[in-house]
Amino acid sequence: MLLALLPASVAADATSLRPRVLVLHSYAPDFSWTRDLHTGILSVLQAPEIQARYRVEYMDAKHHDSPAYIERLLALYREKYSGTQFDGVILTDDHALDLVARHRQDLFPHVPIVACGINDPRSVPVNASDMHIIIERVAHRETLDAALQQNPGTRKIFVAVDHTLTGQVIRQAFAEQVRPLRDRVAVEILPPMTGRDLLAFAEKRTPGELFYLLVYFQDAAGRVFTAEEMPRALAASSPVPVYVAWDFQLRSGAVGGCVTSAFGHGHKAAQTLLERLAGGHPPALYDQLTEVNRHTYNYPALQRFAIPLSRLPADAALLDRPQSYFELHRSAILMALAIIAVLGLIIVLLIQNVFRQRTINRGNAEILTLNREMIETQLELLSTLGEVIESRSGDTANHVRRVAAYAALLGRAYGLSEEEIALLEAAAPMHDIGKIGIPDAILNKPARLTTEEFEQIKHHTVIGQRILNTSDRKLMASARTIALQHHERWDGTGYPAGLRGEEINLLARICAVADVFDALSLGRVYKQPWPREKVLQFIQRERGGMFDPQIVDLFFEHLEELEAIKRRLSEPTQPPVSET
Repeated sequence: MLLALLPASVAADATSLRPRVLVLHSYAPDFSWTRDLHTGILSVLQAPEIQARYRVEYMDAKHHDSPAYIERLLALYREKYSGTQFDGVILTDDHALDLVARHRQDLFPHVPIVACGINDPRSVPVNASDMHIIIERVAHRETLDAALQQNPGTRKIFVAVDHTLTGQVIRQAFAEQVRPLRDRVAVEILPPMTGRDLLAFAEKRTPGELFYLLVYFQDAAGRVFTAEEMPRALAASSPVPVYVAWDFQLRSGAVGGCVTSAFGHGHKAAQTLLERLAGGHPPALYDQLTEVNRHTYNYPALQRFAIPLSRLPADAALLDRPQSYFELHRSAILMALAIIAVLGLIIVLLIQNVFRQRTINRGNAEILTLNREMIETQLELLSTLGEVIESRSGDTANHVRRVAAYAALLGRAYGLSEEEIALLEAAAPMHDIGKIGIPDAILNKPARLTTEEFEQIKHHTVIGQRILNTSDRKLMASARTIALQHHERWDGTGYPAGLRGEEINLLARICAVADVFDALSLGRVYKQPWPREKVLQFIQRERGGMFDPQIVDLFFEHLEELEAIKRRLSEPTQPPVSET
């Protein structure tokens, strides 16, 4: 980890500069709104330049909100945090705000506090006056204006909202916002219904009518629904478009709207807190739509109701829109064009060389110099091609330079001739050229690969061998062998052919150690870099397993020289290391 590599005093200073933040959620993480709020908060707190230290609490107030339960929570928070000094606190939704506002001096005296997802300015407690409050202003007017633009000839809009306390607050705000619309279209707020009756009512709608669904967590019979359950059922039952108010309702089949974004609220709250900690003066009350609301629509629902994309707002986002062939294969196409360009450049240089050799009638020394320059140019272009291939999988260009340098050093220590060392150093950058044939979704997947995906990844060795099977000259033959065999193991359990021991080409055995050392030390798209000791332990443990024992011994004999190469050819900054 990055802090672990620093001297103790420097690491301590770096840690102290990272803000310590408590995130207190009103609801549990099984509520998608809360999960998206949390993701928005972490998108700021975990940014490489911030790397905040944070703690998280969930009140679970949707399931437990009795006074006795709240008192027990309060006692728990006092016990956990009485001796902890936070730089700031982020609260989400009204229950957390109400609890902290009533017990501010008890829990977090003099600590900057930001609350987001708050239903209404009138619901802010009076003793929260020194906090920064981000109001969850639902864009009813903007959504219905867009709905009428998208559905000309609409005569009536039916509004569905439950009778919970939250629903009553939202109903009142809705009535105030849409009052001017009543001159253009009839708006009817439906009375309390059971879920079954609401779906039956929806099935009877006719062209010229729309549905606008607000919150519907509990029906008239007291049945409780998940956040996504009623939007999904209503969109499936209704023969007319259904518009919604929150982003967690979007994946239900509804058309969309100017939705309130939980991610946007969390992102705005964390930004506001950091602005305050930096000495800025963010507003005490933020109730605008910018950053926390956005016109967002489901492409399949637009298609279902024949709503042209031209009727959407200019800045609207589209979900589930099918990608074009170029969008699906953009990286592969651009990579292929890059390879063609590099190979084309090689051909042009070869042609230039032929013409220059025909037209220049100088001594043998000049001709030899020209040929040497040409060979050096081809080697440099092959190295560049290897860097381009590596960059597709999220690795840096310096990876192939380091692998080539490590391999040359180990080859010299092994006793290879200068010609063999030159071939090894020139061919090593092409070891993963076969990755051009692996889909982006697998190559850049940050999570663990499935068995099927790993089988596809393993195929890059054979793809690389086929790509380089264009010439039997020493350089291409060496590159082809390394590409095919650098994942074979000394104990015979590698791939693609399961070669064992000295059946594996020596150059491939050397590249295997060099490649693994660099990949583990510097990290990949799907993992953080390993600590130095863990890398060395792994290589020692695989002596006679993955690696040729003699090459592993040479590796440790020349470890200082290898690490000097790593420092010399590494980027100025390494990927951020998360706190453990």
